[in-house]
Amino acid sequence: MNRAPSIWAIVFAVLLPPIGVWMVEGIGVIFLVSLVLTCLAYVPGMVFSLVAVLRPDLMNGLRNR
Repeated sequence: MNRAPSIWAIVFAVLLPPIGVWMVEGIGVIFLVSLVLTCLAYVPGMVFSLVAVLRPDLMNGLRNR
């Protein structure tokens, strides 16, 4: 997706990280990675989700799997 993320996607990426990723990317590998990281520890899940929402170009390696 080449459009800017909504403010809600950013807010949810901080509060409920997998939901923020789902709003931008949908259900896929990036969502599952965010879900697992958030379940293991909140902060890594939040950081990953913020990167996925704000810099989706960095997720091309995961998206193509």
